[in-house]
Amino acid sequence: MKNRNLLKTVFGLVAFFAMAASQVFAQSCPTLVWSDEFDGTSLNLSNWEVQTGDGCQEGICGWGNSELQYYKAENLTVSNGTLKITAKKERVQSKAYTSGRIRSMGLQDFTYGRMEARIKLPAGQGFWPAFWMLSTNEPYGGWPQSGEIDIMEYLGQNTEDILGTIHYGPVYPNNQNQGNHYYKKDGSNFVDDFHVFAIDWEPGVIRWYVDGELYSTKTSSDVAPFNWPFDGSNQMHFLLNLAVGGTLPGSPDNSTPFPSTMEVDYVRVYDQSTGYLEGDNLVSFQEQGVTYSVQDVSGNASYSWNVPAGATIVSGANSSSITVDWGTENSTGNVTCVVSGGCSPTTYSMYVTVEPSFARAFSLENFDDPAQATLTSTNGTLTEVSNPDNGGVNTSALSGSYVRDGGSQYDVIAYSTSALGNADDYSNGQKKFYIDLYTDAPIGTTLLIQLESSAATPDNYPGGRHSRYQAVTTVRNAWQRLEVAYLDRPDQNIAGVDVSSLLILFAPNSSDNSTYVYDNLDSYSAQSSSGGNLAPSVSVTSPADGSSFDDGS
Repeated sequence: MKNRNLLKTVFGLVAFFAMAASQVFAQSCPTLVWSDEFDGTSLNLSNWEVQTGDGCQEGICGWGNSELQYYKAENLTVSNGTLKITAKKERVQSKAYTSGRIRSMGLQDFTYGRMEARIKLPAGQGFWPAFWMLSTNEPYGGWPQSGEIDIMEYLGQNTEDILGTIHYGPVYPNNQNQGNHYYKKDGSNFVDDFHVFAIDWEPGVIRWYVDGELYSTKTSSDVAPFNWPFDGSNQMHFLLNLAVGGTLPGSPDNSTPFPSTMEVDYVRVYDQSTGYLEGDNLVSFQEQGVTYSVQDVSGNASYSWNVPAGATIVSGANSSSITVDWGTENSTGNVTCVVSGGCSPTTYSMYVTVEPSFARAFSLENFDDPAQATLTSTNGTLTEVSNPDNGGVNTSALSGSYVRDGGSQYDVIAYSTSALGNADDYSNGQKKFYIDLYTDAPIGTTLLIQLESSAATPDNYPGGRHSRYQAVTTVRNAWQRLEVAYLDRPDQNIAGVDVSSLLILFAPNSSDNSTYVYDNLDSYSAQSSSGGNLAPSVSVTSPADGSSFDDGS
């Protein structure tokens, strides 16, 4: 994920469709600009350069990540329509493993467009395959100042999990990165079959897909105050490699199967997006009014939708967008849209998981009763007050009134806690955060919860930030109970068990000075029953560990 390369001075095909890609869905159909279908019996050296060695010749021994493999040309083969990159347990010089790596630098370089590859991945502790891009002309300087786009990364021990990431910012050790995971929840994995991994790269935005399903979007505002290097001046090339070991996957063990192969069916570049299905792939128990839309370039197309048994299409059955009412977890299954006419017939499909019911497990902050988090600092002013409206959602006697510091762009309320256990349970949907909020801030104001380890400092974002959760207000000057839903994993290297702090950020990245009255910051856990979501109770029992109560004042 953090591999680097030095600039090569010769360029081939470069920056030839930046203007066409500035509009996602133009009037014309997508055009295939370049591809390698890996036909024949050898690698096309007009498209790819074979990289060999352990990285030391590039000035980055271990390829910048303490990797354990030595790359050899012999580990790359083309046959039966696919490229095969094979990792082997064999010693070369100081390395105990060999594998393969290719790049298109100076041969096929691109600015903007739809980039995709169809790949079958290996399973095994310590495998680290990737399909990614680096800058060829480095307009803003060396890595990561000119950016890196990880279209697909995967750890062989996590066969249901894909990573999509961008790298940017100052030089090491102040480099920055952020991204998201895609989890398969249909019982399958990325080992048993080929899957299509893609990005749409457009001015100011990059979107990530697995099999046509949008799962992550990053924009220039997401990297502020750092420079967004992925602009029209940047020519980027592809890399395909299968690393062994390193900082992210860890080392192989006795269970790791050698030899193992990453198999690539094709790499393709289009001048614009080829379309995608957008909507929530994780919905609440009996959630109503969920929208699914096909974003396509088909023009005068027709649409035919299907949803699982137990779910109901309430509107839009023959349009590009439908509204669905979901049932219990038994209605989990595929939402499918067949698009006919226009550019080409296409079937879009998304596996949607319906959550079980959730019940309140414990309180992290509750101004009436003992809770499981301890206030450590604030930017603004927090005081304990009487409930401004105890006849509504929140019937507690006391609440916390927080006046945001308008001079702090990122105003923070920080708590320490050991109650979260493995914070991965929150990012993977087994647990949730809820909070009661009463505020005079405008409707649409954002609230963030951020989970951190001790590695986080005010100046090293995203370092140490395990995960973020987001809610948006829908009322003003009235209580509402907000589910603070999973947003992303800023630092994917932080283990869930290392999280020790919880931060609340009201109206982040603003100069807002509104008042936020909050209460019942609670943790919910998934239940096996199907009785619907349960509201948090106002009173709680004392902490099981006998710890003292901190009222946050």
